[in-house]
Amino acid sequence: MNPSQNDEKHRTKASWAGWLVLALLIGFPSTGFVQKYAGIPGVAAYLAGVGVVVCVIGWFGPWLARPVAKYFQIIAMAVIAALFAAFIGLHPLEDGKGPGKSSDRDEALEIAVTRMAEGQTPYYPPGNPDAGPLSVLPGSILAAVPFVALGKVGYQNVAWLAVLLFALKKRFQSAALALCLLLVPLAISPAAQYEFVSGGDLIANGIFVALSLLFAIEAWSSSSSNMRRWLACVLLGIALASRPNFLLLAPLFVASVWRARGLRQALLAGLVTGLTSAALILPFYCHDPAGFTPLKAKQKLAVADAVLPGASHVMIGLTLLAAVIAAGWLWRKRESDSITDFCRGCALVTLTPMLGAVAMASWAHGRLDFEFMRDRFGLMYVFFALFGWGGGWFRHPSPQLSRELPV
Repeated sequence: MNPSQNDEKHRTKASWAGWLVLALLIGFPSTGFVQKYAGIPGVAAYLAGVGVVVCVIGWFGPWLARPVAKYFQIIAMAVIAALFAAFIGLHPLEDGKGPGKSSDRDEALEIAVTRMAEGQTPYYPPGNPDAGPLSVLPGSILAAVPFVALGKVGYQNVAWLAVLLFALKKRFQSAALALCLLLVPLAISPAAQYEFVSGGDLIANGIFVALSLLFAIEAWSSSSSNMRRWLACVLLGIALASRPNFLLLAPLFVASVWRARGLRQALLAGLVTGLTSAALILPFYCHDPAGFTPLKAKQKLAVADAVLPGASHVMIGLTLLAAVIAAGWLWRKRESDSITDFCRGCALVTLTPMLGAVAMASWAHGRLDFEFMRDRFGLMYVFFALFGWGGGWFRHPSPQLSRELPV
């Protein structure tokens, strides 16, 4: 076997491995949904189907490169318009089921923004007839303000998906790949579809956290002005202060800046980011510590405590450990693609508590159990996964075509 054939063989193995990881990461957030209606055999069939779709697109996606690049602006506008129309048309049907029968994430955010505009704490007392306890931090409420002002908080999903499309195109320099990375997960993920139609914030939250981190990493890794770097840290502080688990990604950001700019700059960047998050969170917490409902979010992991007392605390500890390990790994990998490694690390840290909850529930029932994933928490890591593993999705079918097709 000559060297070129050997290299091609290694590339093929790498492609298959990357496709497998990408398929599992795209499919995992929907496992709870699928189990509810089709059982564990249905989950197996669903994940296999996702794998087939990912592999088929991996092989044949490059043929889309030329036409999509030529008409990208028109296609992008059509996609955004279709997403907007889909939300406008389908959201009332889902929302009309009423409290307890439809998702209440959109109502919770709308209530929070309205209360804050009226000078009240956004963390309303328990027993609200329209929505359960608010689990998001103030950063998520702040991000929702413009869209609540427009009439529906669910508009933020359309807006951030549009931003994601252009961010993916810029990152991978491929219009076709960006389009597939945006549309395929939406098309094959029941969790993403339901979250989008219901107007929940997990899609928007996952995207703006991922893009804020990437913007901050880019600002500190390039010859950006100091003003741009500090602005990136402030925006990142707001984004991380959106859900408690996202705060655990701060060590990965500090490690990446340390690698690029040295320890002193990393500590300054981490300090500005941390102070911004604290300035958002602490006033609401200090106003009413008992009523600060995001602290009760860890109760969602309490399913594990029924199997092993204190298991939820163990999973939180493991997630902290995962964040520290990932930060150390990023700092040491100085010769690699820093953005790809960073996004992979963020995806795995965000995924850790979900894997722990599924493992504990499966142990308790003596079989695989994905019930924890019914609330679509996995959508928080998917966008990191797209940036981390999406770049290797397309496989050029021949060296000649590889030279002809834009990448």
